[in-house]
Amino acid sequence: MNLTPILLSGMAAGLSACVAAPAPQGASVKGGTYAVMQEGAEYQAQVSAGRAGKVLTRAGAQPVSGAMVRVAPFGMDQGKRAKDVAAMACTQAGGRFQPQAVGGYAAGAWEFEGGCA
Repeated sequence: MNLTPILLSGMAAGLSACVAAPAPQGASVKGGTYAVMQEGAEYQAQVSAGRAGKVLTRAGAQPVSGAMVRVAPFGMDQGKRAKDVAAMACTQAGGRFQPQAVGGYAAGAWEFEGGCA
């Protein structure tokens, strides 16, 4: 019995469940530096204007505009925690974090371009 079609259809259904519509644009986001506490640790976050980022959609990666959120200190393997901290920082800045925003890692920090609208 060939399970490949069943596995692929299940994988596609699982991935589509992770993708939602991007957050609405136009929120009033205040740039600045924010301290974020999560699970007993303190992280520094910077919310600032930046380049358009990318979000994952059912149609593939699409451009998204919004503020950039940079969070540190993190290791490269801590992307999920970094995204959670970025979401809290975005809320503190008066925005709504776009969980589909694709992050990038450099020099001890995760950056989510277009992640806060």
